Amino acid sequence: MLRRARPIVPRAPGAPDPAPPEPSREIVWARVASELETPASEALDAIAAAVFDGAAGQARLAPLLARFDAEVGSLAADDPDFDLLALTRMDWALCDVPADARALPGDSWAWRAIHGRIPGVRCDPTPLRTAAARSLTGLFEVYPGEPTWVRDRISGLVLRLFDGVGPFPEVDRERPAALWELRLVPDQSGGCFVARPPIDYPLELLDTLEAEFSRRFAASRWPTMQDLRRARLRYLRAGKRSPIERMLRWR
Repeated sequence: MLRRARPIVPRAPGAPDPAPPEPSREIVWARVASELETPASEALDAIAAAVFDGAAGQARLAPLLARFDAEVGSLAADDPDFDLLALTRMDWALCDVPADARALPGDSWAWRAIHGRIPGVRCDPTPLRTAAARSLTGLFEVYPGEPTWVRDRISGLVLRLFDGVGPFPEVDRERPAALWELRLVPDQSGGCFVARPPIDYPLELLDTLEAEFSRRFAASRWPTMQDLRRARLRYLRAGKRSPIERMLRWR
C-alpha cells in the first residue's frame, strides 16, 4: 500500500529501459504545513504547564530529565536542533515513561493529569488534550502523497497523516522520501496529526535498521528511540563526519 508503482510510459519497440534516477541519500529537512503552532502542540504544552509548573512540578520533572540525559546525553544550548531536542525531552518525560518508579507502563504524568490523579493539579480533559496524553513517538519512514503514510521502523506501525508534507527532492519511488522522528496525536477517524516539528535522520540509517530487524524482537530490544536519539546527537556534534550507523553502535 505504501509502495507506489512506477508510471507506465510508452516506448518505441526495442528501446532500452531508461536508467532509474539516483536516489538522494542526504538528510531531507523536514517540511510540514503549519508545523510550529498547531492545536495538537498547544494541547501538549497545556498539559506540560499543568504538570511541570512550580516547585512541585520541577520536582516531578527533575528525575526524568536526569534519566534522559543519562540515556541520550545532556543537551547544550549550542547543540544543533536544541529547541526541538528540548521539546522532545519534555514530551518524553510527560507522555512516554511511567511517572515514577512504582508506576506501570502507560501511567505517565500526562495520563495522570488528564484523569485528575495529581493532587493540586487541574488540567481540563478536553478531547484533544486526552488524545495528546496518548500521543506516540517513533522513527518513521515518510511516504508523501494524498494521503501521506508513515511507517515506524521500531514498532512497524503504519499510520495515515492528516498534515500535508513536502515537497521532497526526487527519490526512488519504492523508498521513503524521508526518515523522521515524529510525535503524533491520534484522531478518532483513524489518522494522526503531527504534534511537533519533525526531526530528520539520514536515510542511510535504514540499511542498518533493516539488517538488524530481528533484534526488534529480542529480550533486550535494539535500537530504542533513546539509542537513536543518542546516535543522532553524537552524529551532529561530530559535524556528520562519521556515519550515524557508527554512532549508533558506539556505546
